[in-house]
Amino acid sequence: MLKFHPKSRQSLQILPMIIALICPSLLFAAPAWMSELSPPKPGPHPPIPSCTVNLRVSWKGLLDSGLMRVEFQPRGASKPGKISIRSEVQSTGAAAKLFPYKSHAWSEIDPTTLKPLFFQSTETDRSETLTTTLRHTPNSVNCVEKSRDHKSGKLIESRKTFTHQPVYDLFSAMLFIRSQNLREGDSYKLLIHPFKQPYLLHVTVRGRENHLQQKCIRLGVNLRKINAKTLELMPYKKLKREATLWLSDDTARVPLELRAAVFVGDVRATRVGT
Repeated sequence: MLKFHPKSRQSLQILPMIIALICPSLLFAAPAWMSELSPPKPGPHPPIPSCTVNLRVSWKGLLDSGLMRVEFQPRGASKPGKISIRSEVQSTGAAAKLFPYKSHAWSEIDPTTLKPLFFQSTETDRSETLTTTLRHTPNSVNCVEKSRDHKSGKLIESRKTFTHQPVYDLFSAMLFIRSQNLREGDSYKLLIHPFKQPYLLHVTVRGRENHLQQKCIRLGVNLRKINAKTLELMPYKKLKREATLWLSDDTARVPLELRAAVFVGDVRATRVGT
């Protein structure tokens, strides 16, 4: 048996090495939340049809603040063997004066696994233009972020690699969830990497109801930030409580409304048109 004197520097230095040799799993064990992730198998619901969803962004449904347009399999821009999604967001009205903002995003998804392949977004506000590019491989997410300051013209580039799987982007996570049976009480946890930061997405089916004069599936949505180095879960402080998302209860299962209590108040994104 090895004996270590409490005041022995040599003992204190060698002890971590002995622990590492005997129980390496204690040092490199995966966090508990990773064992709770949903199996990465798409559900039986039919794929989303080619369609366009326009959403009006507002505060409490009263003061318009933005518009969002999402095109699933946009005509003339789709790629064979991939699900293509294009989105555009812009602030409007008083919100545009306080916080002028525009973004364009493009996502490519494997139709068999509903895993992301490629994602790129360009966001422009008053001070900078930010371009984020994510390239997904079977073992990693490679993120390149480029920021250009409007005043100085200075370009700052950063690169990060995240090596944990399975991981989804924002749109592939939505397609994966809508593919499931979505029975009341069903719960899904996904590791998502929408931009440069990984998150834990937790979606719970709260029930079926009529909303906006349509039959809907009501989902509860929660987010936790993930420290990319330690994998520690952290609060997502911008989301004050569980958000609610309504999907149409039909074959399309497209978003009808999202309500979220965030740091600027009650924000809603409501579908307009058909």
